[in-house]
Amino acid sequence: MKLKKCFYYVILVLTIGCSKDDENNIDQGNIDNFYSGADRSASINQLEGIWAIFSAEFDGERTEVPITYAECERDFFIYSENGTYREYLFQSSGCDPQINELDWELNNGVLTFTNSLGQSDDLVIIRLNDQEFVFKSRFDVDEDGQLDVLILTAKKYEPEEIDFVSSTFKKNTDDAFENLINFTWEEYNGFNSFERYEVYRSAGENCSKANSELIATITDVTENEYTDLSPPAVESLCYYLRVYTDKGILGESNVYDITPSFFIRMSAVSQKDPVVTDNSIEISWEPSDSPYFSHYEITVSNYGGTSANGAQEYTLAEITDIDETNYIDKTPPYLENPFYTVYAYNIFGNKSPLSDNQNIGVREVNFKRKEVIEYKSILSLTVDPEAPIVYLFGKPSGNGNTGIDIRRYNYERQETEAVSDISPQSSTYSDIKLFLSQANGKELVIKQGIELYFYNADTMEFKYAIVPEGVSGFWDFTYAPELDLWLFITGSEIFTLKRDNTNLSLIDSTPHFTQHQGNTLHRLFMLNNNRVLVGHPNEPNSIVKSLDQNGFIVGSEMVDFGIRGFNNEKTLHNTNAMYMLDTEENRLYSTDTFQVIESFEFPAFPSGTSIDGTQVFGSNNDRDWQVNSESPHQKEAVVYGRNLGQANNILTIGYPHFIFEDYNGNIISVSTGFKKQTLNQNYNDKADIFVERLDTP
Repeated sequence: MKLKKCFYYVILVLTIGCSKDDENNIDQGNIDNFYSGADRSASINQLEGIWAIFSAEFDGERTEVPITYAECERDFFIYSENGTYREYLFQSSGCDPQINELDWELNNGVLTFTNSLGQSDDLVIIRLNDQEFVFKSRFDVDEDGQLDVLILTAKKYEPEEIDFVSSTFKKNTDDAFENLINFTWEEYNGFNSFERYEVYRSAGENCSKANSELIATITDVTENEYTDLSPPAVESLCYYLRVYTDKGILGESNVYDITPSFFIRMSAVSQKDPVVTDNSIEISWEPSDSPYFSHYEITVSNYGGTSANGAQEYTLAEITDIDETNYIDKTPPYLENPFYTVYAYNIFGNKSPLSDNQNIGVREVNFKRKEVIEYKSILSLTVDPEAPIVYLFGKPSGNGNTGIDIRRYNYERQETEAVSDISPQSSTYSDIKLFLSQANGKELVIKQGIELYFYNADTMEFKYAIVPEGVSGFWDFTYAPELDLWLFITGSEIFTLKRDNTNLSLIDSTPHFTQHQGNTLHRLFMLNNNRVLVGHPNEPNSIVKSLDQNGFIVGSEMVDFGIRGFNNEKTLHNTNAMYMLDTEENRLYSTDTFQVIESFEFPAFPSGTSIDGTQVFGSNNDRDWQVNSESPHQKEAVVYGRNLGQANNILTIGYPHFIFEDYNGNIISVSTGFKKQTLNQNYNDKADIFVERLDTP
């Protein structure tokens, strides 16, 4: 039947197909009587409420209107006192309705509807009371191109409202909210009177609805988000939403749990340009924008917070006042161009990154203490026994290959007095050495290939290079001032030579070890009574050669003593006390008998002795420790007094590496401002080496 076909269009004002101003005016033609029979007594108060259509009549035939989807009950519509008409049309068994709104007016029994485009149409009320609403509507029921008149009967209706809100409750994951605990949900758009949203929170490892508390009540239906600005500082938080209408609770969401330490990020701190004044550095920054702010942390580092090998970062201060945004470091580190970083932490333990798209929290400061020597690593050094001078052979600081040079450094005046005018071309495992002779004065000598480079020790001017006669591929060399004799060692022989200005003439040579150990790591030590000790780390014993006044090798003796290498452990020689110090076993050996004369526990890693040999200097910092911020390195020197058999710890400014007694009886340390395994270590091409005098008891 034609009538049944129209049941799918029973809400006729869903789309207004024509207006009262159309050329084909709907008052004319075969529906001239459309406006007749209007119930002029119908009132707005009677009309307000929720209605659903139960039957329809066309051409005198009346038919019941069925429910489209059983799961959803009937489609329905609402007349509100504010002149708003809203209809709910279920589109599927999921019961998520299509909602349409129109404006309406009642005039003498005629309802006029207007859509957002200004188009309008009318319904005519035939009968209206508290329970029944009968009206005429125009629709092309038989699809003949002409509008027909339908009589529809609606009754007051109380639909079972479905909760479409609480299931949309979720954490806001937009980038703008990554630093916040913010939840959103779909705005309530139901047919009952909205009362409130309620947000609940529980905290702790076992958070649930059972132990939750109400933290927000929202009475504005359009306010469909909430930010928790005062959460507790716990590992886990749980939230859920309740929705209320005038009918009571509409529904509540499932629990949404978050781990704030994982989800809640911090923005990088916006650090301003540091200000350097004399020996102080002022750091300032913009306040944190985090509502969960806990504190600022100010750090200094050598790599700008990276995880590079040897990277170290140390906390200088923690500030809990969010508006306190500057810090003055009055004792900046012994490090060239340090990095200062300002981190902001939230109550969940998260800290800000070094930088983001807008802010930079780390700055490299153009600063260097006067005491810091402009070397990124030192290959070897030697001490002047008559002046406050240490000679350094190393690599100047700066990015890339900065070459190598030799410097005369005055540690009392804290300044470099001279730099080699012609620098060595290559590094060498043989140390730089300082010699004093009557004929040539004080000279600094360094091995370069098959040559020796000689420098004026006062001016660091290059004098000349000498190739020792008859010697090739030598590893170590030394000078015997009592005999005015030069000694060299190769992989198979020991040589004695005499110098005449720029010539080194061969006097004598003799084999040493029978097993060839290559041409490296052999060492020479001048002993008392014109003797020289010959050793190699791979040989368990050493050889003592005796020399006559003319430089000839006249005797040889194998002794029960093995030397150490050039890396972590070395063999030290004290000429005044006539002993050898094995720095790996912490034992002293007599250079007369090569018997053990003493052993000690601390310092665990010796690096020098006093001039008279009664004290051993060093530290307890293991050179094999991995270098990082947490490694156990200490700014502490250890002095072992042989007379009392007692070791004393002395606080130092830096990390001590090489400790010696100077010409004035002071204990001096060549130290680093940051941790290093050795002075030869280079971290980020930055200078941090300086010389300090130790305050001994």
